[in-house]
Amino acid sequence: MSFIRIFSIIGLIVSLYLIYAYEISKSIICLGSGCEIVANSVYSKFLNISLPIWGALFYIIILVLSFVKKFNDLLLFVALVGAIFSIYLTIVELFVLRSICIWCLISAICSWLIAINLVLGNVKK
Repeated sequence: MSFIRIFSIIGLIVSLYLIYAYEISKSIICLGSGCEIVANSVYSKFLNISLPIWGALFYIIILVLSFVKKFNDLLLFVALVGAIFSIYLTIVELFVLRSICIWCLISAICSWLIAINLVLGNVKK
């Protein structure tokens, strides 16, 4: 579980930075212009809520659930939903926006690693 907690904290830090960048500073530190393109796209919100807010909520839920053993099935479900959604968003970045946000990619990798770790842990049981 420490693996999951470490990557949920990393993902949470990235999400909190992006909340600051999207909502407060309106400027993102990025390699190139990909972050600005992604942040200013119609895909930067889901249900009219900024994606970094959803990301922070996701990582907080993962972190909390990782401490409660009886919620392992819910933890796996939430992790899989988050990983699938991040795959969708990465596809949008690559093929629709044709831009990559390094922060979004770091967050996606965190969610993928969490989900893979949980799936492999369930397979071993």
